[in-house]
Amino acid sequence: MSIYKWLNRYVGKQESGFTLIELIVSITILGMIAVIIAQGFHLGFKAWEKGEAEIETVQTIRVLSGLIFQQLKSSYPYKIKIDDENVVVFKGDANSMMFVTTLAAPYPGGFKWVRYLHKDGILYYKEGFLPDKELLDNIPGDEEILETEVEEVSFQYYSKEEDKWKESWDFSDKLPGSVKVLISSLQPIFVNIPLSSENDEQKI
Repeated sequence: MSIYKWLNRYVGKQESGFTLIELIVSITILGMIAVIIAQGFHLGFKAWEKGEAEIETVQTIRVLSGLIFQQLKSSYPYKIKIDDENVVVFKGDANSMMFVTTLAAPYPGGFKWVRYLHKDGILYYKEGFLPDKELLDNIPGDEEILETEVEEVSFQYYSKEEDKWKESWDFSDKLPGSVKVLISSLQPIFVNIPLSSENDEQKI
């Protein structure tokens, strides 16, 4: 007995109805459509989640860039004595930077030092108030994590005397004229330091 005769025997054949095979095919097609729709919703939700995460990351990086910008704008040629020589507290390389700022100091006219460090995709931060007799000993270690998964952070320093950008800045008698800050995919920011040419200074 053929499959069609068998189906007709148990289901019957009506011109206005559906055969069992037609029902099975219809259900299969509907199931496939449902799966495709579900996959579409899933992919759409994943894309939305990724987009939201990227927006949040960009906003966070913009906030960090703004903070660094304001702190550098308020940087001050605060001097300490190292090896019997008075030097301005500003030191940096391509991945780290440490300086003194008046921004958000604990009291009007006060000072605090801040340090940024980018290592293994993580941006670290540390700060302390001045005066501090143990400043050089307190700088390294115990950094706070500001942001994870930061692909790139780099700093460059402009020397007015040499009229060029430098990859590092050591303790010296003055602040750099400008600082270039690059964080991930954002456009680099250039911060002109107002007190880079000032002779006024605060000592420990």
